[in-house]
Amino acid sequence: MKKVFAAVMLLTMMASSVAEAAELGGQQKVSLKLAGTIAVGAPGDLAAKEFVKAVEERTGGVVHIDYYPAGQLGNSDELSEQLLMGTIDLNWQTLDWYMTLQNDWNVLGLGFAVESKEHLAKFLASERQAEIVKKLLDEDGIRLLACNGISSPRVLISVNPVNSANDIQKINMRVPSLDLYTRTWQAIGVNCITLSTGDVYMGFKDGMIAATEFPLGSIYNNAYHEVAKNITYTNHLYSIYCMGANEENFQSKLTPEAQAVLIECAEQACQDYMKYDAVSVAEGVEAMKAAGVEFNETPDLESFRAKMSGVAEKCEADGLWSKGLFEYLQNCK
Repeated sequence: MKKVFAAVMLLTMMASSVAEAAELGGQQKVSLKLAGTIAVGAPGDLAAKEFVKAVEERTGGVVHIDYYPAGQLGNSDELSEQLLMGTIDLNWQTLDWYMTLQNDWNVLGLGFAVESKEHLAKFLASERQAEIVKKLLDEDGIRLLACNGISSPRVLISVNPVNSANDIQKINMRVPSLDLYTRTWQAIGVNCITLSTGDVYMGFKDGMIAATEFPLGSIYNNAYHEVAKNITYTNHLYSIYCMGANEENFQSKLTPEAQAVLIECAEQACQDYMKYDAVSVAEGVEAMKAAGVEFNETPDLESFRAKMSGVAEKCEADGLWSKGLFEYLQNCK
């Protein structure tokens, strides 16, 4: 009886696999390699795991995804190179890392260029965004399956309270060593100090810096609130999570039906990321308030934007993005 039952179960599983393969256009069993640098347990990692689970469930395991988080296969630059070469199939990372390939996305890396999540979402749904995405595919062989996982904003963390740009003139502020970040904060009027993320805590503690900027949802886990008790909602920049695929692998390994499943699951991953990020922000803010951190949610943002006068024009003149693109972005409000 046991042998008969086992045989029936095997035949049922085989029939199910055949049916699933048929629904996927005859898709053969395949394993895809997905890599990222996001820390395990972070909102982006949780969303990636949801993506892996959804793909396998939607394809009945015909499409299997091996997921390598936390930089297991390399840092962000190395993963971008691996995606270009096709040694990984999928990469879950922020849009920043594609700016070196398509420099028009630099326009989204200038501080205070985007006023809100809604403003950014309108640009990401625009014709110009579609044109840049197509150029990434045609020129670099990378397909963005989804590109609308908008993070919580980056904010200012400081030793002293800040309400306007005048409150931080000439202070020492840790700024990531990226051109657009430096251009932004030099224009605001701070002294830009280069420190690795891991050295920021001691930079505050030793008095080397009086401020830094960081994603709101990541401050608590990095414990910066322990050494700088003021957070100002400058909301000057937003990260955008994207699911990128090597186009040659995408076409050669997957049927059109399986491709459609991956695209739908990638779009859902962006939504899942924003859901997990919102929870992380709410929990972190509550914990930091309990630890005595002061939050300024309504600073004088116009004072910051006034300091940025002429910076976008200079960036455009220097060829950081196409002529007229900044104006187009502003018109997406």
